[in-house]
Amino acid sequence: MARIRLLSTDFDGTLIMHPSDGRCGPAFAEAIRRHKAGGGLWAVNTGRSLAHAIEGLEIFGAPVEPDFLLTNEREIFERDSTGTWQPHHEWNLACYRRHDELFERSSDIIESIRSFADGSPHVTLIEEEGRPAGLVTATEDVMHDVAAFIDREAGSLPDFRYQRNTIYLRFCHRDYHKGSSLLALSGHLGIATADVMAAGDHFNDIPMLDGLAARMTCCPSNAIPEVKDVVLRAGGYVAAQEGGAGVAQAWEYFHTAL
Repeated sequence: MARIRLLSTDFDGTLIMHPSDGRCGPAFAEAIRRHKAGGGLWAVNTGRSLAHAIEGLEIFGAPVEPDFLLTNEREIFERDSTGTWQPHHEWNLACYRRHDELFERSSDIIESIRSFADGSPHVTLIEEEGRPAGLVTATEDVMHDVAAFIDREAGSLPDFRYQRNTIYLRFCHRDYHKGSSLLALSGHLGIATADVMAAGDHFNDIPMLDGLAARMTCCPSNAIPEVKDVVLRAGGYVAAQEGGAGVAQAWEYFHTAL
């Protein structure tokens, strides 16, 4: 019989609401305590960088620590016995290599995006290590326009994609996202997708909510309509409560159903 062996949760918008104090609510605290006490593993699957995720988790103050951090929507880190986050070397190195290769082939697309950003006071290009990594927009309406522009410009290079969440967007290879990194993690652990539960609220969470990386999928009530549609099509659960309380409600639903 299936059970929740691995819980993969988004962070911003899913466990914590914005604005909020960023702290873990009592409903999720109790659910994650019960999950870990029953032998379940917990992965925070986020668009944040490793340092930013660690900072957020310190503020969040859950009663137990996550076992894994999946960062930048594609990298995998595991917490060792000393509390240090160790990289999943094979996956992460392949991820870095393929992104380096992709960005070498996408200079024309990047330059078009740069020109678009330079021509708009509402779009800011973000660089990491001297290379464009993504962008931030003033509003979500502007982000819709930016996403449509990138879709048109990248038509000749299908590998060039992006992950977006509210006003933030990160360039990426189409093979690397929250779903593929979750599949890599569960495969490394020998856990079947039927035993994986995933929770998210925005566009960048969709790859782990479509039923391919996790058979049990859910979203809190504050999730965007597109996410709710994906979750329902995958036979998942749309919670009646927001944020972490909604994830706790979904965990109880699947835990009871099993």
